[in-house]
Amino acid sequence: MSSQIEERSDAVTRPLRVTPSADNHDSETGLQNMDWGSLSDRANSLMSNYNQTHRDEDIEEAIRILSVWYSGLPSGSENLQAACANSLGIAFHMRLRHSNSIEDLEQAVHYWSIVLELWTAGSPYYVPLVVNLGGVLRRRFEWQGKFEDIEQAIMMYSAATSSCPPDSPYRHNLLNNYAFAVYSRFEQTGNPQDLDFAIQTHQECLSLRPPGHSSRFSSLMNLAVAISVRYHHRGLVDDLTSAVAYHREALELCSAESPSYATILMNVGLMLRYSFERNGDLQNLNAAIEYYGVALTICPDNHPTRSSLLTNYASDLHTRFTQSGNINDLNYSIELHTNSLANQSSAHAHRFSSLLGLAIALMSHFKIYGVPEDLDLAMTHLASSMALCGPSHPAHISVLMPWINCLIMRYKARGDITDLDAAVEHSEAAIHLCPRESIYYLPLLTHVNNALSTRFSRQQDVRDLKRIIDYCDSALRDVPHHHITNQFLAMDRADALLQRYFYEGGIDALEHAISFYRNIMHDLSSGHQVFSRVLIQLASALQARFEQSGNADDLNCAVNYYRTACKACPLGHHDHIAAFSGLGNALLLRYQIFGLLDDLDESLIHLAHVVEARALTTDHPEHPKSLANFAIAIFARFQNQCDSTDLDIAVDFLQAARDHPNQSEGRHILTYLATALSARYTEREDINDLQESIKLFEIALPMFAPNNHQALHLRRNLAGSLHKMYAKRQTIEDLNAAIAHFEAYLTTSPKDHPDLPLALISLASCRHMWAAANQDYDTYRDAFLLLVAASEKLSEVHPWRFHLYYYLATISKDYYEQTKDASFLEQAFQSHRLASSAPGIHTWDQLTAALRWRTDAIIFHHTSALEAYKTSIKLLDRHIMATPTVSGRYKVLLGGILRDTPSLAADATACAISEGDLELAVELSEQGRGLLWSQMSRFRATISDLRDVDDEGRQLADEFEFLSAELGRRQSDSSSDIMTVTETLRRTQHEEEAHQYRQVSSRWDAVVSKIRQKQGFAYFLTPTPYKELRAAAIAGPVVIINASIKRCDAIIITKEGPPRLIPLPDASLVGIAIISDDFRGVLRNTGGVGEEKMREKQLIPVFRRLWDAVLAPVVEVLLTIVPKGSRVWWCPTSKLTSLPIHAAGPYRKGASNMPNIYVSSYTPTLSALIRSRRQNASKVASITPSFVSIGQSKPNSKSGERELEAVGAELELIKSLVPPSMSCSEVSGDEGTVSGATQALKTNSWVHLACHGKQDFVQPFDSSFALRDKPLRLSDIIQAELENPEFAFLSACHTAVGDKNAPDEVIHLAAGMQFSGFRSVIGTMWAVGDDTAHYMVKEFYDAMFSGKIDCTNAARALNKASKAVDKDKVPMDQRVVFIHIGA
Repeated sequence: MSSQIEERSDAVTRPLRVTPSADNHDSETGLQNMDWGSLSDRANSLMSNYNQTHRDEDIEEAIRILSVWYSGLPSGSENLQAACANSLGIAFHMRLRHSNSIEDLEQAVHYWSIVLELWTAGSPYYVPLVVNLGGVLRRRFEWQGKFEDIEQAIMMYSAATSSCPPDSPYRHNLLNNYAFAVYSRFEQTGNPQDLDFAIQTHQECLSLRPPGHSSRFSSLMNLAVAISVRYHHRGLVDDLTSAVAYHREALELCSAESPSYATILMNVGLMLRYSFERNGDLQNLNAAIEYYGVALTICPDNHPTRSSLLTNYASDLHTRFTQSGNINDLNYSIELHTNSLANQSSAHAHRFSSLLGLAIALMSHFKIYGVPEDLDLAMTHLASSMALCGPSHPAHISVLMPWINCLIMRYKARGDITDLDAAVEHSEAAIHLCPRESIYYLPLLTHVNNALSTRFSRQQDVRDLKRIIDYCDSALRDVPHHHITNQFLAMDRADALLQRYFYEGGIDALEHAISFYRNIMHDLSSGHQVFSRVLIQLASALQARFEQSGNADDLNCAVNYYRTACKACPLGHHDHIAAFSGLGNALLLRYQIFGLLDDLDESLIHLAHVVEARALTTDHPEHPKSLANFAIAIFARFQNQCDSTDLDIAVDFLQAARDHPNQSEGRHILTYLATALSARYTEREDINDLQESIKLFEIALPMFAPNNHQALHLRRNLAGSLHKMYAKRQTIEDLNAAIAHFEAYLTTSPKDHPDLPLALISLASCRHMWAAANQDYDTYRDAFLLLVAASEKLSEVHPWRFHLYYYLATISKDYYEQTKDASFLEQAFQSHRLASSAPGIHTWDQLTAALRWRTDAIIFHHTSALEAYKTSIKLLDRHIMATPTVSGRYKVLLGGILRDTPSLAADATACAISEGDLELAVELSEQGRGLLWSQMSRFRATISDLRDVDDEGRQLADEFEFLSAELGRRQSDSSSDIMTVTETLRRTQHEEEAHQYRQVSSRWDAVVSKIRQKQGFAYFLTPTPYKELRAAAIAGPVVIINASIKRCDAIIITKEGPPRLIPLPDASLVGIAIISDDFRGVLRNTGGVGEEKMREKQLIPVFRRLWDAVLAPVVEVLLTIVPKGSRVWWCPTSKLTSLPIHAAGPYRKGASNMPNIYVSSYTPTLSALIRSRRQNASKVASITPSFVSIGQSKPNSKSGERELEAVGAELELIKSLVPPSMSCSEVSGDEGTVSGATQALKTNSWVHLACHGKQDFVQPFDSSFALRDKPLRLSDIIQAELENPEFAFLSACHTAVGDKNAPDEVIHLAAGMQFSGFRSVIGTMWAVGDDTAHYMVKEFYDAMFSGKIDCTNAARALNKASKAVDKDKVPMDQRVVFIHIGA
């Protein structure tokens, strides 16, 4: 909305001095004795003063004098009446300029109209009077909307122009205001002839105001405004160029103090806006907004241009918001639009425009926040604007278009189909009535297209798309290529083609759409307002073509286009959600095809961002799509990491999307939900999931056109679910239906479709099942032929070869059982071997293939069983290692492998034993247990020897230690017990950390590879061979006790020689589990005060059974190797980890029990013991040990633990026992916090902890010590970088209790202390008595400090203490509750 400057004629803007006639009557105003000439001079003087000072008293007094004068004039004195009425008109007009009062305007019109009746065309004052009266009439029209005012002004100007000679000094003012009035009529009628006449008249006026003329600047500006409007309507670049030039010249001529300066600034801003609309250069829009801002600071509230300025300022802020997404721009736009309306009367000529601008801004606000009131208010304002400009109003269509948009928006928000039908009906009715040459025709057509496209999305009537294409084809034939609307129409056409492709399929439509998008891209600058939309749609089309043809270049280009769009669409931008959704989905697809985990990580980050961006607008119609996209990515992560929590999250999100009241993607969401439910059935075998999956697939299938590529995927997945249903229920109808769908898929798919091999493989599996059910050998051969056909279509490195090998193994095995042809059995095991090493697939899939191989090898007694076990353990390690956090690894381990094969390591060890390879048995036992500790230790390897090799060795050592420390910091974390939806979304924030973890891990792998190339380091961090593992027995034999379902054995390892096997024929895995359960039952059922004797009586039979079944044969052999009293290290497996081997014995008269035979220690693995021996070896001799006691009797109230009354006494006792040669400190009471304890652990080599201990059975790495402020978790201890740890005594409950779900992982507090560097650790296997612990503590430290201070004496000291304490004061279970771990 631009503004022109109206002129006043100087001839009548100064009051005339007149002399009254003699027959003038005196009035009763007190002025009767005054000279009338003096009275006129007095009024003139007051008006002149008012012009200078704007004192209201001056103009009011002048009006009073003139009014009295005028009322006293006798009839018949026309000249005096005209002069006085003219002066009154001038006075009221003066006051109007500052008051903006409608009363002043009406008075000016009234008095100048009287003058016009008296001063006819022959009067010398006629022309200047017409100039001024026409001006106030035009202004009254602007305020009150009376069209007759503007018509009267134009008639007066036309008549005056005809009678005004070319050399008249008033002609330039007359022409200016004449053009202004005609331009105002053009704004109401839209008659292009009026606009051309206004421009022509302004040009004539400008010619009469040469350079130097005082009013030249106003002519320049008025001409610029009119020409810019013509540009806006006709799109001629020359008009825009001329308008800009005229405006800049006007700005140079206009003084900053001029009342017109704000108007010129505003109009210059409008020119810059038009330039932005043409070339998309955001700098032009920014400059326009700066001009508006300056103009507003100098534009007073009553300035006639202020309303237009506010509206233009607000509109351009809204435009910038749509480009940059800055919500402050949108909020300020709404504020300015609201102020503009407040500045207008209800009949203001441009009120419809202000209402329209505010409605559009509120619609944008609704898009961001989804507040229903915004949409309702926008609709109200649009209705008011429509009422002000009916069908005959030239701006009617400009209001109708946002109203159509608002109807569509309300339909999407609330789902009322009547809104959508109304939008289509009104838009098509308007386009049929709108002349093609109208400036509104093409913009209106884009709104028609939007309405039709939206209705197609709802009703899937392809005729709507064809109408869009026809409309666009017809219009594009007539639109010049450079026209601003050309790109919008081309976009609409391309979008319709893409939609038709998604609905009907057909590569021609897709290729046509891509060609259109590329042509549009070629013509756009990066700042163009449709630039981001083109990028997003072109990326979508290329992604669709990739899905059709499999050309990776298309997908990579799509990702790059989405990335560019994301950079161009900050948060708040109207395309922000679409850009980030598109990028997330494209990355997810690329991950699914090519398996790059970084793509999955980034996909989750972007899709989670989209869901969170919609968090405030959950009613938004696009919200279900955001939920579904995020769910699909979470489902992909489940497929990679096999975390069933991810599967549940995916199902929950998809169900929420399906049940959303405004969802419009029903068929897609149903398909994804059905797929996820089918996968969950595979995971848990809940038949309800599978039944629901089939039901949803069958509902969704008819919603797609038969040849639609997504329908093909759906049909294949439906067949897969029916396939599973047959496997579950053995109902032949399910299998027949699955076969029918697979065959339909193969029939309708293009012959070169990239998914064809997978369908062939699946159909082969179904044929195999049908053959097995019907004993039909011919169908077996059909299944083989289908697999051969699939193999011919797959490259040797294609990931789907895994599925090929998987089913080939199954079919070959079954065919062998039918025919007993050994060649088929060998083919089955060769396929197992190939499946477990298939390229390009997840390690989880390889691992499951290896485990199937192992199972079949056992069943068929095949010679490859040991190879299958070795492969399984290697793949298990690799699969667990791919998870970045230690808690995540534990979850993967527990939720996957250990759930199905809890004794993998023990079974592998037993297999090697059966094969007679004891060294391999030891190696497999080591590789398959303590995986989590082993993997973390890789990043803590000490490589001081590498530094001594050469300069490269020192550099590699530094880099290795840096990357190892970095990975170590990234591994440990903690999980929450309760997971809400919000927290679920926050999980994806860790994907960026996972991405960084993998990057650092990749660099770590490269450094390790280089280290292995150095002489003497070929086996660096590889699975340790037996010849190195036996170093664990350098100070005494180590006994591995292996409990497998197949057999139970002990293997004794000594520092020299081969391992020794001791079969345990009286032990079994079931029997050991029973002993373990009985032991725990005794502790649980006899824990009361006064039950000590009963507990001892019940424990002895348990210890005796353990001795007889397991330990007696081992001790018998040990006595031939080392004498009584020697140290022995126990390395138990399975349920044996929870039993006190060190306390077992015959408990018969005259027989020795274990404490009296050997000094027992434990080790989780051989490698852990080796690390304990090597740890801090260079520091032990040179550093005086420092001792710290950490105690906490009153833990944090949230811990729920009772007060430990004996802690203080225990700490005092220890202080008295520590020798003077050791520095001794204490951390307790209020200082006994996590930070205080952690600092003490870091800076002291010997530590005694007296407090509550808690084993967390849900997340073992959250096991903790209870301190004053919060728990000190196992994960915290692992992350602490301890300076010189040697010995730790954990006087707390349950510090050496392993995880019952993963006993071979030995995850407990004592093991964590050992891993953190403590060479020797005392822990507890069950609850410690608060009233008896100090007896054991005293005896232990008496023995420990009786000779040389050495942490490796701890086991002997503990053995002595258990025998030295008063047995009447310390019951049996409290004498053996403590165990020693480490060197």
